[in-house]
Amino acid sequence: MEDHTQMSWKEDNVIGQLHNSVDNVTLAVGQALTNPTEQSIQNAQNMIERADRSVLMALKSRGNLEPVSTLQAQLNQDKEKLNRLH
Repeated sequence: MEDHTQMSWKEDNVIGQLHNSVDNVTLAVGQALTNPTEQSIQNAQNMIERADRSVLMALKSRGNLEPVSTLQAQLNQDKEKLNRLH
């Protein structure tokens, strides 16, 4: 018999990691926009790569449901902001 409590905790952990990753991207992109150095842009790109991996993990475990789709949309907006920078 499967332990549904454990499964739910793991899913919540995946969503929490995704949320943190997207928040980190938002901060890094904001820093790159206000101080567009090579280092700040590279940092934002690194954060985006991590967040992309988190999105994939969340999609595998939860599917394209809330809040995964909302966080993915926020990530895509941040990507567009960074792309406009260079």
